[in-house]
Amino acid sequence: MKRYPLAVVCSLVISLLSACSQHRHEADHASDSQNKAATVSLPLFTSAEPRVKDQIRDWLKVYFTVNQALINDRLAPAKSAVANLLSTTNKVVMSGLTEEQMDFYFIQSAKLKTDLLIISQSTDIEQARSGLAGVSEAMYALVKAFRVNTAPLYYQYCPMARNNQGATWLSETEELLNPYMGQLMLNCGRTQEKLN
Repeated sequence: MKRYPLAVVCSLVISLLSACSQHRHEADHASDSQNKAATVSLPLFTSAEPRVKDQIRDWLKVYFTVNQALINDRLAPAKSAVANLLSTTNKVVMSGLTEEQMDFYFIQSAKLKTDLLIISQSTDIEQARSGLAGVSEAMYALVKAFRVNTAPLYYQYCPMARNNQGATWLSETEELLNPYMGQLMLNCGRTQEKLN
């Protein structure tokens, strides 16, 4: 492994942190508009079949396992967790859902499965992180619409994720632990919304 002088490493880290701060500032206005639009278009179901809510809660637990693996820069555990999640996404009991709830569920679960497959077939961690963006959007929509969380969750955003396209994720803590940047820039990003 090639070793670099400490001054070079420090300079690189400072440059990356500066870039994150600059991108965060530039992206604030645009991302606020996009996320407000996404939030407004989500239905908020006042009641839903308890078994469906329990299933989404179970998915959320596995989702956090995937996030933690990517935070730690570990592809194999992320793929393993995704395989577990994929095996359960077809097992939701639909009886008791309204037509609107069922339509919304099917749209979000299709997005979820598409991006879970990207992660499961990834050959490197950046591919997996790319798939996480779609998984995160679908999970956010399901969690918020069906009101499944029993404790606060944080919808967070990194402007530098996916080659500066930006991406969001759900977190159980307000502390920023960025699954898109991993250990390189663990705290890059900001909280967009708190889900109570």
